[in-house]
Amino acid sequence: MDQESYLPKYLKIKKDIKKLIKKHKIKPGEKIPSEYELAKKHDVSRHTVRKALDLLLQEGLLYKEQGIGTFYGGKPDNGSKMVGFVSISVHDYIFSDILTGIDDILHEAGYQLLLGNSKDNIAREAEIINNMLERDIDGLIIEPAKSSYEDNNTDIFYKIREKNRPIIILDSSFSNDSFSYVVVDDVKGGEAATSYLIANGHKRIAIIYKDSHLPGRQRFLGYKRAMKDAGIPLVSGYIKSYHFSELETPDKFSDAINKIVDSLLSYEPSPTAIFCFNDQVAVEVKEHLNLTGKSIPDDISLIGYDDSKLVKLNNIGITSISHPKKLAGEKAAEIILKNLQEDDISSEKIIFEPELVKRNSVKKLN
Repeated sequence: MDQESYLPKYLKIKKDIKKLIKKHKIKPGEKIPSEYELAKKHDVSRHTVRKALDLLLQEGLLYKEQGIGTFYGGKPDNGSKMVGFVSISVHDYIFSDILTGIDDILHEAGYQLLLGNSKDNIAREAEIINNMLERDIDGLIIEPAKSSYEDNNTDIFYKIREKNRPIIILDSSFSNDSFSYVVVDDVKGGEAATSYLIANGHKRIAIIYKDSHLPGRQRFLGYKRAMKDAGIPLVSGYIKSYHFSELETPDKFSDAINKIVDSLLSYEPSPTAIFCFNDQVAVEVKEHLNLTGKSIPDDISLIGYDDSKLVKLNNIGITSISHPKKLAGEKAAEIILKNLQEDDISSEKIIFEPELVKRNSVKKLN
């Protein structure tokens, strides 16, 4: 049922008047509809209308001129003019580009950003969101922590939505259609990376993916789809997942990736190529392979994901799948701004098509 159906009638009238103001149908100094007109429109008593008008007068949104009517005072209630942005990381991986995209749009519209760094920790994320809500943010843009876990913070997301505040989910997509989403098609991205390796003659292809993150599972699904389409059987020894976050527990993450690489090298026959969950993993894999005396791409080919600065500045460019970064931030900000300015919390889903960015980390086999 529509949330507005639960509101008392006088609050519905108050909301309706604010909507007219936000849509510029009533300009500063203009007279609002009369009590009689509002009562007729909403099928209520004039007493109910007065309750709504009294609240708006107390807020300073309206003013009265005795014997003439009630007028809009030109001081609309635009909320806190603050939007929360919670990311699983605030270091310069792809965060800075996403942040720039969000801030460019919201700053122009007069909104401030409240930043939060969950470090991919569910409890920390919940604390940050609750603190932001206490500061009365108008809406939230979030890259969820541990998005594939059942005990993530979607219950808090629902509560935000129930408060009639917009929430935009970045890089993950849940079944709830009340939220708006800005995502990359990670299934296609995983498929594109694996297909490129196959096209270069690789059949013994390993994958290292983060199973606590929905994009990780989707990239793995794309890997499986490409292998199946090429008639290449899946080998369990080549499929490696990890759950230690590079942001929450960096030392454990590094150890986990190094152990995975060692297990892949000791497997017989060892893989000729590795598709990594993201560029951070790819760089970690590359560095450990170098320590073991392996060369990329001569001994083993490598593909990352996100097309970040890491693979561009590294001494050997790593082939990667693009993430729109700044454009994704802009789209998230545009959606939340539309929700706030038009007082319309309708949900949208933006899906970006991934693109392969070729560098020199993949060897063509005969």
